[in-house]
Parts: sequence; structure tokens; C-alpha cells
Amino acid sequence: MCTGIKMDYEDGCVLGRTMDYEVPLDYNVLYLPRNYNYCKDLMGKPLYSKYKMLGICFSNKNPLKDGVNEHGLIGITNAFSGFNLYDNQVKAGKVNISSLDYFTYALANYKSVEELVDDLPNVHISTRDYRGESVISADFHFMFADSTKKCVVVEPKEKKLVCYENPYGIMTNSPAFQSHIRRLKKVLDLDNLENFNSVKNLPGGYDPTSRFIKAFYLTKMHVKPNNYKEALSYCYNVLGAMALPNGFIRNKKYNYNTYTRYICVYDSKQKLLTVKSDTNPTVYRLGFEDIKREDERQAFFLETEFLTKKLDNKS
Repeated sequence: MCTGIKMDYEDGCVLGRTMDYEVPLDYNVLYLPRNYNYCKDLMGKPLYSKYKMLGICFSNKNPLKDGVNEHGLIGITNAFSGFNLYDNQVKAGKVNISSLDYFTYALANYKSVEELVDDLPNVHISTRDYRGESVISADFHFMFADSTKKCVVVEPKEKKLVCYENPYGIMTNSPAFQSHIRRLKKVLDLDNLENFNSVKNLPGGYDPTSRFIKAFYLTKMHVKPNNYKEALSYCYNVLGAMALPNGFIRNKKYNYNTYTRYICVYDSKQKLLTVKSDTNPTVYRLGFEDIKREDERQAFFLETEFLTKKLDNKS
């Protein structure tokens, strides 16, 4: 139940997401250095990073859920339920990897969306390793962007990863990306958004299809940012409208609430991570220039207690 959006400014773009989760969740920010062994592939071979990365993980474990690398490639993962999405065996001549590690692999190896797309045929996701043993391979799809403003969605289809150009700058959850676009065009005249009665007719639900349409409309109709700071601010505005309050959706399967745990926005030009928790309105930022020991893996933790700042009388 996550929503991702991209917003452009003059010489770059930002990409942000809500992290909506249905069970108790510990998360933190990670810095991963160059030449770092972040996982093993499904052949048992250790994989090392070519590029530095900043992102957010669960329980201080290496697989990133969203992030940015030192060249400004930014991206997010989202849940993407389906049947038989991945192969159940490795494939010779490919980089065999689990879906859990693919996102980190992408940030670790590619400078741009173009490089990622070109190399996609060489990547194979499987639910079993070379010994036939099951591995964690969550049902994911992915959205990536870079400082050229190019944006793509990568999805599993017929046991392969396929790529779609994403000029809409939105990703939610299932159904498939092309289905979202068909439904979007049924609801909105994309060439005449000004005449759409948003107050009356914009979908109000929080299912993936409604969120896709609503996030697209809010993003496209928002005042256009002039620089990265405005883009970050406006992106948080839109994602705030997409966020799920705690208690709004009761998850009967887990006897818990599905709600937005954090909102994060990454900037492609400044190579910057920003994030806020659901309980603390403060937006925290971290850039590669803030890392003091750049050869070490480092974890950073948000203050989740509600914080306020006293107003000063400067008159």
C-alpha cells in the first residue's frame, strides 16, 4: 500500500514515496560504501558495490527499500502482488538475484536509468538458488529516475523483468503498470486536466488504482517547482495527501493497522536523502558530503518522538 511520485524542476527531479506497512516495523537510514559486500547472488557469489548508496532499510539489514546513489540514480520498491511472478530456478549466463536484493544491486551498479534499462536482459530473478533451496524473493516492482528526469517502472512479467517508460511519474501497487495507465485515461482527459472537476470527481479511495489516479492529478496540477528545495517541499505536500493515518485501515490478516510509517523524498541533482516519520513532522536530510567515514557501512536512526521548535521574536 505505498505510493511513489516523481516531480521535476528545471535541472533535475525528486522522487518520493509513502511507506505504508501492515505490521510493526523498524526502519533506519543506511549508507553503503563502494566495494561493499551487500549480498550474495543466487549462485553463492558475493556482490560488491561499484557506487556509494544512501537509502532506507528495515531492521538495519542491507536490502534497501528506496535510495539514491552517488551518481543521482534514485528509486523505490513497492509491493506488487501476483501469481508466479518469478522463475523458480536460476538461469545460466545471467546475474541471478532475489527480488529482495535487486534494488540494492541496481543502485550499486548503474549510474543512470539508461544503463539500468540496457542491462535488464542480463538480470534474472528467482525464488530458488543454484541448490534449489527457497530464498526470500518478495513480490516487488520498482520505479527509477535520474537527473535527466528519465523515469521507468520495472515489473516482473511472465517470469522476466520488463521495463516501461513512465512519463506519468507515478507508481502504486497491483495491477500492472499498463493497466493503471488504461484506467487513468478512462477517468481523466490527459490533454485537458484543467476542465476536470477534481473537487467532485477525483477518486477518494486508497486502493492502488484510486491512489494512482489521485497522485497523478495532484502532482501534475501542483504549482511547478523552480528548484530542488521547492520540489522537495511540494513532493512532501502531495505525499502527505496520500498518507494513511494509523487506524484508518484495519488489517484483519495480521490483526494490526496498515498505515504510513515514513515519507521520504530523494533528489537526483543534489544526491540527497530526506525522510520524516509518521510521528515526527521534522524532515531529516543526509547527503554523501555528510558522511565522514566513507569506506564504512553506517546506520542512522530518526527521532520518532513528536518535536516542535519554539518561535523566536525577532521584531
